[in-house]
Amino acid sequence: MRERPGVVVGALVLGLTLLGVLLVGGPSSEDPLDPRSHTDAGTSAVVALVKELGADVDIEVRELGDDVDTALLLWDQLDTAERRDLERWVSDGGTLVVTDPVSPFAPPGGGLDSVVAEDPDALSGEEPVRVDVGECDIPPFEEQDLDTLSVWGGAVRFPVGGEDQSCFGNGARAYVVASPLGQGWVVAFGGSGTVVNRTLDEADNAPAIAGLLAPSPDVHAAVLDVELAPLSDGDETLIEVVPTWTKRVLAQLGIAFLVYVVWRARRLGRPVPEPQPVKVAASELVAAVGNLLERSGSPQHAADVLRADLRRDLVNRLGLPPNLPPATLVEVVSPRTQLDDAQLAAALGPGPVSDDKDLLTVVTLIDFVRKEVFVHVGS
Repeated sequence: MRERPGVVVGALVLGLTLLGVLLVGGPSSEDPLDPRSHTDAGTSAVVALVKELGADVDIEVRELGDDVDTALLLWDQLDTAERRDLERWVSDGGTLVVTDPVSPFAPPGGGLDSVVAEDPDALSGEEPVRVDVGECDIPPFEEQDLDTLSVWGGAVRFPVGGEDQSCFGNGARAYVVASPLGQGWVVAFGGSGTVVNRTLDEADNAPAIAGLLAPSPDVHAAVLDVELAPLSDGDETLIEVVPTWTKRVLAQLGIAFLVYVVWRARRLGRPVPEPQPVKVAASELVAAVGNLLERSGSPQHAADVLRADLRRDLVNRLGLPPNLPPATLVEVVSPRTQLDDAQLAAALGPGPVSDDKDLLTVVTLIDFVRKEVFVHVGS
């Protein structure tokens, strides 16, 4: 007995759907600083720590209710209205912990720690750096008798104002600065390298963040939503740096296409011969050129492209002549950033970039210049 075509197609659709579920997998996240991510750059360990201490934690929130006592802002992507609501919440007595050094909630004028100048490898993110407690008058840290923090990716120190409390610094500049805002406090960390999964269990990182977010078991904490583009260290393939949600969409589109192909491929009669397309000889040349370009990766070329893009954006933003020499551009930009002239020259070029490590340092300096000039100066 012959099976009906509808039964066969239905079985194929069901099989392809199950295959897609197996390939895509369950919900997960690999985004840096995402509180659901278990990677080194994720922050799921912070959520687990606060829950372990008995506190309630809300994730994926952009607005805080009156029942929230403490909040963690990992990366400031808030718009004007959301930032105004958050300021009102802090003024009413909330405690906001900020790990984005260029956030408007952080003290202005933060600069790279001196460890960067002494050890350029600190910018590479390969190994965490240690920040000693120094002078400390932040009550939760004093009560815990903290000693050292482990920071991944370099440290930023903020200037300490007259009413500010500080820790992990010398009293004039510090890695952690607590500023009063109404009846509440804003506690700014000079980077998120202390709260990520890789370093949270090192040094005194866990007690420091726990003392701020969960000082008691009856606290209601919140982690504000983070939407970041995935970071790459330059060694991953294109598939590895594609976000998980993009892979899911592509998998679903692939399944839908296969179902369509199976449905359209069903023939009711004998196969009909069809003329084959003529092979174009030029296509082989295009493929050969593409292979050559793929093998000709050059750190120097990549750095030159990024530097030229930065110089063009700075000239347009600051209203300068388009052909301004890099040395003159360094003099113009220097008062607007905490970087010294040597670091600015490395970011603006020209200069030799011999390997991927040098390229990563240049990229980090370029990113810091963009944040200092375009965010603080007014983008």
